[in-house]
Amino acid sequence: MKKLISIAALLGTTAMAPTAFAQDVSVSTSVDYVTEYIFRGAQLGESSIQPGVEVSVGDFTVGGWFSTGIGENSVASADEFDLYAGYSFAVSDLVGLDVGVTYYHYPQGGSFFGTDGGNAGTYEVYAGASFDTTLSPSVYAYYDLTIEAFTLEGGLGHSFAAGENTSFDLGLTAGLVDGDGFSYEYGQASASLGYSFTDDVSAYVSANYALASEDNFYNLDIDLDTLDSELTVSDNTFWLGIGVAAGF
Repeated sequence: MKKLISIAALLGTTAMAPTAFAQDVSVSTSVDYVTEYIFRGAQLGESSIQPGVEVSVGDFTVGGWFSTGIGENSVASADEFDLYAGYSFAVSDLVGLDVGVTYYHYPQGGSFFGTDGGNAGTYEVYAGASFDTTLSPSVYAYYDLTIEAFTLEGGLGHSFAAGENTSFDLGLTAGLVDGDGFSYEYGQASASLGYSFTDDVSAYVSANYALASEDNFYNLDIDLDTLDSELTVSDNTFWLGIGVAAGF
């Protein structure tokens, strides 16, 4: 994840050694479909399409990610566009650190790079550590400067080879959120089957389950003829995902 002050240095590196620089740059793209948009133990939308792009130069990365609702209930789901930048580095053969910043923008709420108390967007800083050992444990801390919310999240994961180009991946996360006037705990389990078409193109399908200490998940039925609606809430939910990713 990367800062703009690096541009001059990068341009100089390109002029002196274009081949080495080109090998140090990677671009990844992805498009996902989810039956529910779940983020840190809270539901932010129902069926959604979520494309993203990320560029890395050495240990710096910048990226953009978008989510928009589809289907009959999409009118009740706000669009979201995120920009993030950060820096990751290894402190040993087993430990890696990651720091960065994210801007979450909600186009229906106001102008880009604005906040309007969180209606148009929020700014968040984060730091985390990952460990290259059994079950790949990680722990991350996030602080949203706009809505003054602190999140602490830990994760475990493991990947099994299910064939020459196929993998079966399991993941567990648990976290707590403490904000100005609200707080809750959450957990999530996921299982996904991935297939690599080439070294640079892959696809996956996943099944996911989440629960929270509050009723953070919902089901909304809207009659488009009468505009009548029925909302039910729950402290747990199950959803599916499918996606494709390509890098170069």
